[in-house]
Amino acid sequence: MKKLLFLCLVALTFNLKAQNYPNILNYSLNGTPVYGVKIKTNLPFTAGTQMPTISIVGYSYIKSLTINLTLSYYVYATDFNDASTNYFLYQTASSSGGDAPRIFLSAENGKVVIFIDDEVYHQRFTVSAYADGMSEQASWFTGWTAVDEAISGIKTVQVPYDNAFRGNVRFAANGIWNADGNVGIGTDIPQEKLSVNGKIRAKEIKVEAANWPDYVFKPEYQLNTLPELELISKLMDICQRCLQRLR
Repeated sequence: MKKLLFLCLVALTFNLKAQNYPNILNYSLNGTPVYGVKIKTNLPFTAGTQMPTISIVGYSYIKSLTINLTLSYYVYATDFNDASTNYFLYQTASSSGGDAPRIFLSAENGKVVIFIDDEVYHQRFTVSAYADGMSEQASWFTGWTAVDEAISGIKTVQVPYDNAFRGNVRFAANGIWNADGNVGIGTDIPQEKLSVNGKIRAKEIKVEAANWPDYVFKPEYQLNTLPELELISKLMDICQRCLQRLR
């Protein structure tokens, strides 16, 4: 009985570890890539087979910025009996580091490819993943490579970034974006949507107390006719000339 329990615990531990795949790929280049970094995975571009969370953590030397990216996607199909209809669905990325390069997903030779559009001198990162619940196979998370190649696959999509914060986000030198949506620059107690304790430099500032022109998009809004617009333009031109003469 004890032996059976021990074997069950060993099997459970192995199964839990199999869901997490650390350090699948360690990348470093003592130079600058021509195209970017193409990560060739062994994840099949097959609909409904995986829903991975992939992390890319490292450093971009020439930018002096850290890399901390989290990427996720799902492969779906308009017709699960026709592999040509497969496509990437719900692809998304977030960054908690200093660098947020453009990321693309593509399918090459039936496998998922992650392309980092970043030509950075002396870049290093490690790639890890978590996947469970979609009959993923451990062999899919081995043998990944990183090469300096352009994208040449199909169904290529750019992965949008989506970061969210709750509570207060504090800036250096006494600033805040608080939980109420108010921004303070030079102050951490903003009383309005934007409070600035200091000088502001801008090319143009437009102030409107009310009647923001959202109403022009309503179906019942009546647009001016072309003759009316022409008349208004002529009147404005006359007014401008009068003001110039008065100066």
